[in-house]
This record gives sequence, structure tokens and C-alpha cells, in this order.
Amino acid sequence: MSRLLSTVFACLLSLSSGGLASAASLNDYWQHPEFYQANPEQLLWLDQLSAAVRANPVPVEYEQSRPIRIGLVYPSHQSSSYWTNNEKAFRKRLQQLGMRYELRARYTTPSTELGEQVAQIHELLQWQPDYLVYTLDSVRQKMIIERMMLNQNTKLILQNITTPLKAWGDQQPFFYSGFDHVEGARRLAEYLSQRFPEQARYAVLFRGKGMISQMRGTGFIQSVSDRHELVASYYTDSSRDSGKNVAQRLLSEHPELDYIYACSTDVALGTLDALEQEGQLGEIVLNGWGGGAEELEQLRQHKLQVVLMRMNDDSAIAMAEAIKRDQAGQPVPLVYSGNFVVLDEETGEHNIQRYERLARRASQEAGD
Repeated sequence: MSRLLSTVFACLLSLSSGGLASAASLNDYWQHPEFYQANPEQLLWLDQLSAAVRANPVPVEYEQSRPIRIGLVYPSHQSSSYWTNNEKAFRKRLQQLGMRYELRARYTTPSTELGEQVAQIHELLQWQPDYLVYTLDSVRQKMIIERMMLNQNTKLILQNITTPLKAWGDQQPFFYSGFDHVEGARRLAEYLSQRFPEQARYAVLFRGKGMISQMRGTGFIQSVSDRHELVASYYTDSSRDSGKNVAQRLLSEHPELDYIYACSTDVALGTLDALEQEGQLGEIVLNGWGGGAEELEQLRQHKLQVVLMRMNDDSAIAMAEAIKRDQAGQPVPLVYSGNFVVLDEETGEHNIQRYERLARRASQEAGD
């Protein structure tokens, strides 16, 4: 193992102990309008990449001297199917592009097991991958990423984040791909603001403390503003069990609610468990966040009343197309952000199925 990797791993180990650090504030990240105003050249590259994502795959025309090495560290041990579908779609698109590659994937639980992530990253860096796919949700993950960026031989892709960190300046990761959490929060805030009159009472159930919670939760609160009354907000540990326990506490302390805003699939499903146990299903409106298979099933049963659905596979397809462009020496935009659609009880089955096919157009082909 090189001296650089030894130094990086020592730094990572020093960060893996202790309590969860708080995330940076929303102002520490570039929101899209200001980012593109400051970096207008990125728009042309984004248009080119977005066109490739929407189009049928076009196989590579260049020769590869060897398979590309790709490491992947995903928090996929959760109810949400986002990460597992993302990996399936990523592999499928790479195959469709005719790219020779080796992919080593490692998995953990979100918001926890940071020490395990450190060990996984160390293992993969020893393999000397060309690209490493990780995520960013906490200050400690930010510090891990800063250490990894010292390794000039591995290009870092950050998945499930589309807002570059301002503090990194020009020293950014290779690529950000995902869905804009703040934009998703705004879409749900717009829907619920139209569904309920002014001064409706609501509560927010966050994921674990981190950037995603801030963007989804605080972003929603700021978007709703004073049109509705925020009665309470609670953090969970991002798991379904924690979502249920926290929701039971919420319902006992604040029974008079019009709706609950859940910041993730696992939190929403745990809240459904609590509502069902307390005999309050259908009495309080609850949203889903992501639009995976389990959320859509709950929407069909009218247990969830509204679901924010990501066009899930697009962020994975974008990673494959970005690597293709990079290997061909073509410019790659720093950020790719996929699209959302809002579904509710009035959405017909035909349209739900149409959006499902669109959202999982590569991962479904890859097989379940």
C-alpha cells in the first residue's frame, strides 16, 4: 500500500469514532441557480450529458486497454430501494455502452456504521480503482471525502447529492449525481400548501441529523413558510423502527395534526406502522419520499396520500454516461440532477405504471 493510502486511511480511522457530527448549513452548498450563474460553461456540458441520459445507449467507439475499475460504497441496508436500483441501473447502462469494467460494491446502513464505511473505503482504495462512488450526508463524511480527494489516481463520484460544497472551491469531486433534495421538498410543499388551507397543522419527521435531513426537512419548512403551522419536529435514526417509535411519540403529544411530512421512505413506512397501530390510518395525511415500489404500493392502498417520485435510474445512467465521456476525453459537468413527479390518490393506475417504467427503465431490465 502506498504512503498516500496509508496516510489517508490513518486520517479516516481517526474520524470514525465519536458521536455523529452535525451537517453543514444549507448556505454552505451551491444551489443550482447560483451555481450556474457563477459557472455558465457548465450548462452546455450538462445539456450534452442530459441528452445522453434521455437517449438510448450508444456503445463506445474507442478501444479500452483494460477494464475500468469502479468501487462503490452505498448505504443500501434500508427499506428504500433507491440504492439497490441505482446499482442495478448503473451496471446495466455500463453494459449497454459496451464498456469493459470491474465493479466492487460494499454496503452499510445509512447514518450509522461510519467505521465500517472507512474500512470499506480503505479496502477499495488498495485496489486502486479509477472511480469510487460514495455519498455525502454528514460533516464526518465530508472530512472522509476531503482525504479521499488527496488520491489523484481515483476520481470520486458523489451519489445522492447535487449541491456542490462551496468550501471546496475549485477542488471538487469528479461528479455529483442524484436528485435535488431542496427541489423535492419544494415540490411537496407546493402540493400540500394547495391541498390544505392556511394554518393547517403539521409535523416534520427528519431522517438522522445530516445534510439530507436539512435539505429535505428545513427546505420544506422554509417553503411552506407561515402558510401552515409547524407543531413539532423530531429526528429519527433514519430507520423504519425509529420512524415508528418517534411517530408514536408525536401522535401521543400532538394528536391534532392535518399532515405529517416524512423526510425518507423508511421514516414514512415507520410512521405508517404507528398510524395503523394507533388506528389513525387515513386521518392524517402522510407523504412518501422517493417513490420506490413499497411507497407506491402504500399509495395504491391509500395509506400514503402523496408520493414524491424520483426518476430513479436517471442518476445512475448519468454516472455511466459521465464515465463514458471522461474516458473519451470529453468534458463532464460537475452536477447532474434528475427529475421528480408528484403522485397522489387521484393519480390513475395507468399513470402510476407509466412513471414506474420510466423511473426504473434500466434497473427493471437488469432484473430484480
